[in-house]
Amino acid sequence: MARRSSGRILAALEGKLGGIRREVSKVLRGLKREIARREADLASVKAEFARGMEILQGRAKARPAPARRRARRRLRRARRVNWKAVFASLPARFTLKTLGRHPVAGKRSKPQLYAILSRWKKDRLLARDSAGGYRKVTAKAKARRTPRRARPAPAPKPVPRPAAPRPEATGT
Repeated sequence: MARRSSGRILAALEGKLGGIRREVSKVLRGLKREIARREADLASVKAEFARGMEILQGRAKARPAPARRRARRRLRRARRVNWKAVFASLPARFTLKTLGRHPVAGKRSKPQLYAILSRWKKDRLLARDSAGGYRKVTAKAKARRTPRRARPAPAPKPVPRPAAPRPEATGT
C-alpha cells in the first residue's frame, strides 16, 4: 500500500485551518471592540466617581453631571414611500432634478428614481417631454357613449279577422 505524501496532508489541513483561523479572528475582533467600549464606559464611571469624591470632600462645587453619550447605531428602516402621492404632487412637466427635490423622493438614490420613472412610463402615467424631462400623460377621456337609440316600436299585431262562415256540408 502506497503512503500518502505528508505534503498533501499538510495542504489539506492548512485549508481547513484557514477557515477556522478566519472565524477565530472574527470573534477576537468582536471581543476587542467590546473591550474598548467597556473601557470607555469604565473611564466615564471613574471620572464620575472622582467628581463625586471631590464634591463630598468639599473641593469642588456640585454641578450637574454631563450626560453620558453612548455611541448608538441607528438602525432606522426607511419608510415606504407612497409613490402615487409623490406622482400626484409633481407638476405636469418635470425633470429628474425636480423629482430629486421632492421632500420624500429626494432621499432616494438616482438609480432608484430612474426605476420609479421607468415604472411610471411602463404604466403609461408619463412620457418623455420634447423639451427635455418628463410630462404627465393626462388620463384618457372615456369613450363618449352615444345615447342608445330608441328601440323601434313593435309592429302592430294583426287584428284577428272574424272567421268566414264554413260551408255546411249538405248531406242527402
